[in-house]
Amino acid sequence: MEKINYIGEHLLPGQLGHFFSVLAFVASLVATVAYYCSVRAKDEPAKESWRKMGRWSFYVQAISIFAVFALLYYIISNHLFEYKYAWQHSSRDLETKYLFACFWEGQEGSFLLWSVWQSVLGLILANTSKKWEAPVMTFIAFSQVMMGSMLLGIYIGDHRIGSNPFLLMRQDSPESPVFQNPNYLQFKQFIDGNGLNELLKNYWMVIHPPVLFLGFASVLVPFAYAMAGLWTRKYGEWIKAALPWALFSAMMLGTGIMMGAAWAYESLTFGGYWAWDPVENASLVPWLTLVAGVHTLLAYRHSGHALRSTFFFFIISYTLVLYSSFLTKSGILGQTSVHSFTDMGMSGQLLISMAVFAIPGFWMLIRRNKDIPKIHKEESTYSREFWLFVGALILMVSAIQITFSTSIPVWNKLLDLFGLKKLFNLDDFATPGDVTFHYNQVQIWLASILGLLTAVVQYLKYKDTPKNTVLKKLAWPTLIALGITVLIGWVGRINYIEYGAGFLVAIYLMLFASVYAVVANFGYIFTGLKGKMKSAGASVAHIGFGLVLLGVLISSSKKQVLSVDSMGMLTGYFTKESGQNSRENVMLPKGLPVQMGPYFVTYKGDSVGTADKDKTFFIMEYEKKDRLEDAATERFTLYPDAYLNVRGQEGITPNPDSKHYLTRDIFTYITAVPRKDVVTDSLPYTPHTIKQGDTIFFSKGFIVLTGLKTQPVTKNYHAEPGDIAVGAELYVHTRENGDFNLQPVYFIRDSSFQGNVPDTLAPLSLAVKFTKILPNENKVELEIKESREPMDYVVLKALVFPYINVLWIGILTMMAGFVMSIIQRIRR
Repeated sequence: MEKINYIGEHLLPGQLGHFFSVLAFVASLVATVAYYCSVRAKDEPAKESWRKMGRWSFYVQAISIFAVFALLYYIISNHLFEYKYAWQHSSRDLETKYLFACFWEGQEGSFLLWSVWQSVLGLILANTSKKWEAPVMTFIAFSQVMMGSMLLGIYIGDHRIGSNPFLLMRQDSPESPVFQNPNYLQFKQFIDGNGLNELLKNYWMVIHPPVLFLGFASVLVPFAYAMAGLWTRKYGEWIKAALPWALFSAMMLGTGIMMGAAWAYESLTFGGYWAWDPVENASLVPWLTLVAGVHTLLAYRHSGHALRSTFFFFIISYTLVLYSSFLTKSGILGQTSVHSFTDMGMSGQLLISMAVFAIPGFWMLIRRNKDIPKIHKEESTYSREFWLFVGALILMVSAIQITFSTSIPVWNKLLDLFGLKKLFNLDDFATPGDVTFHYNQVQIWLASILGLLTAVVQYLKYKDTPKNTVLKKLAWPTLIALGITVLIGWVGRINYIEYGAGFLVAIYLMLFASVYAVVANFGYIFTGLKGKMKSAGASVAHIGFGLVLLGVLISSSKKQVLSVDSMGMLTGYFTKESGQNSRENVMLPKGLPVQMGPYFVTYKGDSVGTADKDKTFFIMEYEKKDRLEDAATERFTLYPDAYLNVRGQEGITPNPDSKHYLTRDIFTYITAVPRKDVVTDSLPYTPHTIKQGDTIFFSKGFIVLTGLKTQPVTKNYHAEPGDIAVGAELYVHTRENGDFNLQPVYFIRDSSFQGNVPDTLAPLSLAVKFTKILPNENKVELEIKESREPMDYVVLKALVFPYINVLWIGILTMMAGFVMSIIQRIRR
């Protein structure tokens, strides 16, 4: 076949990118072998020679990875849509800040980001870890081998290794007729790209993934130190060097997770900051086990206990990081998460990557078990190390419960794979119906125990503490915490009574534990540490943890729905798949104020964004007042936005807006808008069951039932002897035509015949029937019909999150505690 000379393609960036991908893979492989040989070498000159080769090979690897990163960004930012990755994830109209978001939206880009961070950490370790360089860098370099393999995109037989981000569109679909044309880039489908997912057009997408992946990459460092200690049989010597890195890793991974929670709260309309979504869970679990490892490491440093546990926790933490990558990138969670997943055909490679670290790690831990130093004397129950170990176990139990439930799709796959379903006639494990309750009913007890431990443990000394001393020091913090708990419970009336009395007990235990953690650690800073803040990192982190628990509890238990559809106007409006409760949404016709709690909210209109023309901003004016005619005591405007009819799909992709106060947030987002391209000439009569004072909206205004009148007199109704007649007195308000009064009539004639006489407004093409009286409910039924243009309205959901700032302050305080601890350990 004659070779086609394609016009307009920019092949050099892709060729260089693929070259550097291969070079990075080969260089990391050389670095792994060289560092391995350095550890195994018997004489010092050989060790040094191999070490230098390993270091320079890692330098080449790092430079190559940075080059791959730069070249892929060049392709995206210059809109070279002949490359599949650029076409899939970007478009010409994207703001500059979102070009990086395009970079790590795709799986290849996320692997590359991960590899970049591991390169940075490896460069730091190669130049600072001194005698630990060779054994630690062996594992860092080998991790880069596995990460680099994800970007190769080469075939061995029928098996593809990795996915090449520099693949051309014509290489992906070589048989497509369009690529038989040498000038295919001039075709309409290649002028612009597919674009970034609308949910990801947010500044959080620019900053959250880099922080989270730095957290993932940094978990490798304590793992590498632990493995180096086992490998070289220097079982306790690695601890001092590893502790600052373990704290750094816990801080970065925790920050990444919390940034994701803030993104979910601000932008993804989960109705909150945490939804127990599988992707959230997958990142949380390794953080829990890593924090457990930090605490057992501290116990070992001061008492000699819990060294085996420390090895275990650091090995399992990195294993769980790799497992979370498998869950999120294999497509296996596609039916259980709100996130988007695609199976790129690398599931087997992801599992191999996890196995090559987990199996040798646990095998070495088991094999070296008898050699690992152990103190045979049991810890005192009044020693700090004993309760640090108990706390680590609680964190492990928490991780097990979350992992098991999140992995339900994996268990079902395994049952199918081994034929156990057919053999034992088993059904699939069902995912929890009420996800929040499923996790909370276990996690709330575990969180309460951890809160109590963070309050008490600081007052205990390593090895042993006099019982009376502990009780004396804890007396005042305990009494103060009890008093504050009673006050919050009484004033705040915190409850989850819908889940039963047992759950309410857990709620108040968690309330006390969170308050106790804050009070006791404040007390310890001033009594135990004598106000020496440079040594207070752990106490500050524990105060932050207590505030996080308190913020979660108060904001969740006291969350209030403002947008209550008390009249049932939206009954049946939302499908089950939408995830929306019709009773928690309100319809707002344009220009008409609707009462929501203490506010009257008016939909004032919408406007298209200047930077992003696919985004529509909705203008919602809030006025705080008791009655519509009163003067507003407070007024503010929110601008929730949405992408309408995205890529031909029905429905919208909304982003919320919030009004922030010191003690609460008002959180507003659009849940539905009318199809403006559909015009209805005439509507049938629509029934409405209402009581006196209720409101009915129609396209040009609203109708209020002001009262019922016996013996009505209207031009359309002619009474006959014996008639029992009632007129519905209606007040009609419109935006443009003024106010009107209507009086449709309902009557009973000859004791059996029921009839009605409609009343109409010709200028509005509006007709109203009075069809029923419901005396037992003290309500009536009206039917409304109008000929109209499409009604301009939005459906809105508004929530109040009280004291949400307690949560955010807690997160910042906890991270500050980690920073203080890292600085303290480095100084020591």
